[in-house]
Amino acid sequence: MPNFFARFPARVALSIALLWAAVPTHAQDLLPDKHASQAHYQRGQRADAAGRRDEAIAAYAAAIAADPGNGAAWDARAKDHLAAGDPDKARADIEQAVRAQPGSPEVYAARADFHAAVGEPAQAIEDYNTAVAMKLDRPEIFTGRGNAYLATRQYQRASADFNQALKLRAGDPQAYKGRGMALAAMGQPRDAIADLGLCLAAHPNDQQALVERALAYASVVEYAAALADLDAALKLDPNDLRALRVRGAVRERLGKLDDAIADYTEAIRRDPADVRLYVARGGIYQRAKRYRESLDDRASAVRLSPRDPDLYLARGDSYASLEENDKALADFSAAVVLGPRSAKAWIARGTAYFNAGNYKEAVSDLNRASQLDPADTNSRGLATLAQNKLAELAQPPKERAEPPAPPPTPPAPAPVVVPRPPAPDPPPAPKPAPPPALKSTPKSAPPADALTAAECHARGRKALQDGRFEDAVADLTQALNLNPALAEAFNARGFAYFMLKRYPAAMADFDQAIKLKPAYANAYTNRSVARRASGDKTGADQDQATARALIDKRK
Repeated sequence: MPNFFARFPARVALSIALLWAAVPTHAQDLLPDKHASQAHYQRGQRADAAGRRDEAIAAYAAAIAADPGNGAAWDARAKDHLAAGDPDKARADIEQAVRAQPGSPEVYAARADFHAAVGEPAQAIEDYNTAVAMKLDRPEIFTGRGNAYLATRQYQRASADFNQALKLRAGDPQAYKGRGMALAAMGQPRDAIADLGLCLAAHPNDQQALVERALAYASVVEYAAALADLDAALKLDPNDLRALRVRGAVRERLGKLDDAIADYTEAIRRDPADVRLYVARGGIYQRAKRYRESLDDRASAVRLSPRDPDLYLARGDSYASLEENDKALADFSAAVVLGPRSAKAWIARGTAYFNAGNYKEAVSDLNRASQLDPADTNSRGLATLAQNKLAELAQPPKERAEPPAPPPTPPAPAPVVVPRPPAPDPPPAPKPAPPPALKSTPKSAPPADALTAAECHARGRKALQDGRFEDAVADLTQALNLNPALAEAFNARGFAYFMLKRYPAAMADFDQAIKLKPAYANAYTNRSVARRASGDKTGADQDQATARALIDKRK
């Protein structure tokens, strides 16, 4: 019988021998070394805690090599890669973590955190939902998802998640901050101020909370309080461009025009492509009759955004102020072309035509403006004047009265409405009314004793908003003389005293406000801040807790 193996070529026999040699001697050589992996992972954790990120990344790599199923090591290395500015490596690691432990809610929460950190809130919400569905009931999950809802403008859902986070961890400053931001976005600035105040009571140096509260204060026209928060925020982070822009807008509202210009100028230096900054600074220059500087800023805005009709209206206004009427008319015509349904564009050009004596064109433009905005009486009135002028010019010369009567004085052109200043949230300044043809003698302000308590209170609140704290004290004291049961006036006067650093007087007023209105959460918040400023941390914490309970009760 022939030898079977003799038929194999020598090279085939050699290949079989090599394959046999490759088989592991011990089956455990194929198994992960979980003990070694965990040891490497713990070493990475210690290196992270000591701030040695590169060493930590190497340790996590060793942990993964020993056990590729160590999801915690993948997750930890992903966080370090992200912190080192390498989101691609972080993404690859966090995906490996999910593959390694698909049944762990923790890895979905970690991937959600990653998505949130790289600006992918929709994907973050999906992973947070998975973690919640897998019964991961931690306050951080609801705070994280609440922030993702904020980023996608789902404010009701955000508020609900922050409420849940506060149920799981009472007094969580981050949840208060998030809920405050959601409330502000839903048009509840007073509640937002209260929540952000609770966050800041626990973390006075939370820069984001300061900026957000400043925006809420500005939305209720409390510009002095907004300015104080923005000053504090910019001390913590002088590079916060958003805070700098908003402070410029708030200073403008307070009439601190030179300071506002300084903020806008610095913001332009940092971000020369922000159209809003040129518009805002140009508006201040225009009101200050610094027309050439206003024109320069508005021309820069047009260069940056050449399809915006409002910017041509603004630049045309500057040209008109400099009596460069042909250029003004060209800009108003550009605004009409770019915004054919903008009544203000037709009004601006119609007014320019009227002032140039082109009454036929003026009538056409002003009638078009009336069609677009039937409620505007200025355009109809000026159109009537233009029609009268056309009728007068159509009369034969001999039929005209001698000497000719002077033409009727046209009303002042309707003010050009320019884009809102650069603050993302504070309301725009009131639009100036057209100057009347005849000036009436201004009436003197009524004497203080002729005012009601409500009027004195309103005047005191206005002084507070303007930062005139001594005047506020005087007006609010008059209100309380007329109505000693006005809790809101005690609270407002207490705030004025606080801003004047007269803390005992402030706390006495807050005490009286609370006595008159025991559920007055804002008075408790204010007294908490005053107590903390006076060194009474225990009393401040008690007032903060009471305010929080009252606010939560209203939710």
